Amino acid sequence: MEIDFQRIVELLSPGSGQVLIWSIFLYIIFFFGVVTLLTIPDKNMVPTLLLAAVVLFAIVAKLSVSGTQREAIIKTHDFGMFVINVGMFVFPLIAVGMVRARKSRATFPALITSVTAVVYFFLYWLVVQR
Repeated sequence: MEIDFQRIVELLSPGSGQVLIWSIFLYIIFFFGVVTLLTIPDKNMVPTLLLAAVVLFAIVAKLSVSGTQREAIIKTHDFGMFVINVGMFVFPLIAVGMVRARKSRATFPALITSVTAVVYFFLYWLVVQR
């Protein structure tokens, strides 16, 4: 199997039509996931890994949404896509609850990540997966 980096860049671009809406949601989830990941204090390994999983889920979802059914990593109607979408809104809440610092700056970006992901999840479920 040959890796075509031009195709990967094309799949990560915003796209058009309905893909553009899903791309915007996934870009926001990715951005705030990275911000949350960087604001978590040191010595919090599990929350860091949970937020890294959210960032990875956003990338996998973006590649799957943009690709055709033949080239998608996970098909749009598969259970794996449902799990990824649920993980994107549950993991930031779990991670921020596990942070050991009393006053953590990661709470606000994690809540934005989770709220954006839950809106994305329900809209994606209603329009695509139903």
